[in-house]
Order: sequence, then C-alpha cells, then structure tokens
Amino acid sequence: YVINEAKTHGLYYSNVGVTAEQITDAFMFTKELHSTRGKRQGYHYKFSFSKDESISAEDAFEFIKEWAQEYLGDNYDYVLSAHQDREHMHMHLVFNSVNHQGKKFNAPNSEWERVIKPLTNRVADKYHTGHLKEKDPSLDYDRNYDKEIVSVEEKQPIKQTENHKFTWSDKVRKDMDECIVRSKSYADFKRRMQVEFHYKLREGVSREHGLYLALTPPGKAKAVRSYRLGFNYQPGQIEYRINQQRGKNYDWRTIRTSAYIPYDQLSEFQKMRVRKMLEARSLYKKTNTPLQIHEQSVRAIRKMMAECKSIETLEPKKTQGKSNPQRIHMVHEQSKSMEKMDKVVSKNRIIDNPEQGKKH
Repeated sequence: YVINEAKTHGLYYSNVGVTAEQITDAFMFTKELHSTRGKRQGYHYKFSFSKDESISAEDAFEFIKEWAQEYLGDNYDYVLSAHQDREHMHMHLVFNSVNHQGKKFNAPNSEWERVIKPLTNRVADKYHTGHLKEKDPSLDYDRNYDKEIVSVEEKQPIKQTENHKFTWSDKVRKDMDECIVRSKSYADFKRRMQVEFHYKLREGVSREHGLYLALTPPGKAKAVRSYRLGFNYQPGQIEYRINQQRGKNYDWRTIRTSAYIPYDQLSEFQKMRVRKMLEARSLYKKTNTPLQIHEQSVRAIRKMMAECKSIETLEPKKTQGKSNPQRIHMVHEQSKSMEKMDKVVSKNRIIDNPEQGKKH
C-alpha cells in the first residue's frame, strides 16, 4: 500500500530495499538477528496537509524524507512515500519495531512535545507549510462508531432507551432518515446533510461496496462510510427511498444509464472499466477544457481513423509508362482526410483559446 505506484507515481524511498519483498525481508531479518518479545511488527505514521496548503508532490516527498532521516537516522529499517491519490497531499512512513542494535521502539508521551512537534514545525517552516495542528478537544477522534456518545457538557452517556446505548452510528442513521424525509432528490439530500445537519460529506468508490458516502457528523473528527451503516443507507437505496416517499414507484436504477451493481459482484472486465472511468474523471479535472470539447475531439478522431482504415495502405504495382488511377484516388482521399484533421485541430484551438480565435 505505501509504495503503490498508482498512489506514489514513483515518489517512495526505503533505506533497505526497492521492492516490497526486499523491504519486508530486511525488516524480518533484523528481527531474526535480535530476538525480542511482543507482537508489534512495525509503526505507521501518516502526515497530511490540508486542502488549503499548497505543496508539490516532490516537496512533500522531500519533507517526509528529511523528517524520517532526522527522527530515525540509520538506526531503523524504514520505507516512506508521498501519495497523490487524494485531494490533499499526504505521506506515509513505516518503520521497524526493532532497531539495528536490537532495541524495541518506545516513544514516551513526552516525546510528542519534546521531539515530534518541534521537528515537524521546523521542517514545515523550510517548505513554507503550516505548523502541526493540535487535535480539537471538542471532537471525538475515535474511529469506532459503535461507541456510546458522551455529552460534552455533562460528560455522561446519552441513552436512547433504557436497554440501548445511543451510539454515533445511531445518530448518523437518525439524521439520514430525517434528511431523506425532507429531501426531494439525492442531490437535495446531500445538500441538506451539509447545510441543515452540518455534516462533512464526500462520495467515494470502494472495490467491495461500490459507490458510498463518507459522512462526518458534528462533534466527530473521523468519517463513517455509508456501507457500515446498513444497506438502506447506501447512495442507491437513499435515492430509491426518496422516490418512493414522493410517490415515484420506479426504481432509481431503471432511470440511469447503467444498473447499480456492488463492485465485488462485477466481472474483471467491468472492474477494469470502472477504474478507467475514475482515472479519466481525475484527468478531466486537471484541464480547463470542458468535457464536451474533449468528447467532440474524440469523436472526430475516431471518425477519421475509420475513414483511414478504408484506404488501402499497400501501394499497387506501377504499370510502365502509364499513370495509375487507383494510386491517384488514394492520394486524393488521404489529402481530404488531412484537411479534415487540420480543420478539427484549428477549431479546438479557437474554442480552447477564445482570445486567440478572435485574432484569427
């Protein structure tokens, strides 16, 4: 996961190997040299920049590399990387639980204020990013949504009934049920969850569960994914419930261009097509050209490719002393195709750059 090429684009480094197998073997070899007790095999640190902080992938990679070298030195086996698969830049550092002298890693609580925080802020100053942000004491950072909600004011659990604890999962389901009743469409549901219920919300795609929502309720720092809440809280089922309560008896899946199928039920070919679609969506976001113009260009190029296939590529034998009508016809067709291609390219240039088009 840490050195996944699709996430790192080559920006990863280890002081003990290049491939995942080499790095793992080095970790285990160090443990075999120094037998220690305990089940912990290593430590995983994650560094994240906010969306408001602008830092290049290369600088983020150098950031974590300098941090690891100063914090771990040459005493530990480690691997690090910069991931670019999210809207915010983030880095990963994994290091062995045993160092080269046979000592197990142990970070006392005082090390956060004494070592980690000053080191991180010092490197952040070098790369002109914000200092390390402290956790908000008013937020719950626990990823466990089956945990009972505790009142911040009274420090007492909030009980739904005498025999049932009111958990964070219960709260999210309750808010989603209420929002579904108020909503006119799936898009309206997403808007209301953010505006009226003050949730942070984003959509994602899971290989196992397909499309999902990640919801962060007020008072919580970590999001919960909708497939952990039950089938009725998945995006497709949310839209179906909204349509049902508004007197629309048709299934949401019948009004879309494709049927909703969980990712794990797709064939390998379908999974490949889904991944390509998501990659294409990511590429479109990086350009300023509208999607409609991209599609027009693709259609024009495909049409020209089809026309070119109809032209014979093999040159017929020349007859001595006579002109070849078939050869003249081929040259004429090729010149017509080239003229069409020039027109399409010129047209797209004018659309992409209106000012330049006016000059022409």
